[in-house]
Amino acid sequence: MSFHRKVDSWSLLSEEQIKQIHEKSLQLLEDPGVRLASQKAQEILSGHGAKVNDDIIQIPPELIEENLGKAPESFTLYGRNPDNNLELDRDHTYLSVDGCSSKTVDFSSGKRRASTKEDIENVSKIADYLDLIDIVSPIVSAQDTPKQARAMHELEAGLTNTEKHVLTESVSTAEEAEQEISIAAAIAGGRDKLREKPIFSNFVCTISPLAHDKGGIDAALTFAEAGVPVGVYSMATAAVSSPITLAGTLAVINAEVISALALLELAHPGAKVFYSGGPATIDLNTGGYVGCSPEAHLLRAGVGQLASHYGIPSHVGAGATSAKRTGLQHGTENTLSYLLPTLNDADVLFGFGLLDGSNLFRYENLVLDHEIAYNIKEILEGITADEEDFALDLIRDLGPGGVYLNQTHTVENMREALSDPYLSDRQSFEAWEESGEESTEEKARRKVEEILTEHEVAPLPGDVRDQLDSLLAEAEQG
Repeated sequence: MSFHRKVDSWSLLSEEQIKQIHEKSLQLLEDPGVRLASQKAQEILSGHGAKVNDDIIQIPPELIEENLGKAPESFTLYGRNPDNNLELDRDHTYLSVDGCSSKTVDFSSGKRRASTKEDIENVSKIADYLDLIDIVSPIVSAQDTPKQARAMHELEAGLTNTEKHVLTESVSTAEEAEQEISIAAAIAGGRDKLREKPIFSNFVCTISPLAHDKGGIDAALTFAEAGVPVGVYSMATAAVSSPITLAGTLAVINAEVISALALLELAHPGAKVFYSGGPATIDLNTGGYVGCSPEAHLLRAGVGQLASHYGIPSHVGAGATSAKRTGLQHGTENTLSYLLPTLNDADVLFGFGLLDGSNLFRYENLVLDHEIAYNIKEILEGITADEEDFALDLIRDLGPGGVYLNQTHTVENMREALSDPYLSDRQSFEAWEESGEESTEEKARRKVEEILTEHEVAPLPGDVRDQLDSLLAEAEQG
């Protein structure tokens, strides 16, 4: 359903600050350059004027600027069901499940354990049901599957259990990219059909500061060639892999992302790409990762605004609360994390459902984050002020001291005018007591049970299912 951004955006960065970040990034790409061990990428860049010194690439500013301009400003993310297609129109922010936690709180026992493929299947089904979640991602790692076929298993679990668009991230080689493309192509009806209507997308991570993973870049080039949308995602952490100052961190993030996007456009002009990032800071007491500090919120809002400046769709990390359980910290941190990038033009928010800095999945949390999103959505709808919205005739008819509750106008407009949350408790204290004093988390748990028991996702045709099983078996053989 997405956030429809009707309210005016809050601009974190001024035009002058954006210009400064861009210029500083170009300076960094020319000196010292970026580490890029991919032989394929080195050959592409050096053939167009970049200097190669071992695995350090120094890229001229004009090469970056010329090729960034080739990236499309918008494109469509397709679902298995066309009703779930998403147009990146710069007017909406789409919401995605977070990805690739290694730990799950078991829904039955309540114990923390290693994540499995079944968790991905269950989450995909829950996300398919929840109307505000637009994009499904493997929220955890399928650690019970063979490592050489894990990326395939994770994508297959997603595409099989949702009719929405699927976003993956656990790809570290060109071979794994080819494996995922083969899975999606089998479902889409062939590689040509997948290129025409990509039902999944991917992002690969940089290695801050100023470095790209060889396998990740080779995978990104493979996805771009196949017409699969791909993002380049910086996770720079202030004081660890980037300067402690926010401006310095944004310059590092920007340099990493635009260097890779320019490479992809140079290799495959018009490739569908995302400007992506989920930067963080450290805790001053422990030195630990913090994805939801006030400063991390600002950095992530900056990612959305920089992408908008370049006219490239953005994919911004959100969520990542440090809380270990749901509650005040979780709600406060994730609310700000979803809201601020949205107000700075983020096209996709990646980050629903995880706790502990995106390291822990708790089933109930996905439904609770959906509740947070619902409230933000209602706020972002803003206030309409058309002539009929003022209802002056009704106000005149009722006059001073009038009561509006029993009016036809109230009944006809109440569902659109006022919110009706999924989980939040608004009943009287006495009614709450009589209903069993159920907590919001208990309501969320009951909702998860209901979805997993009752929600059905359209199955794949039998011949496609057979083809997927064959592809997975082949990959497991190595």
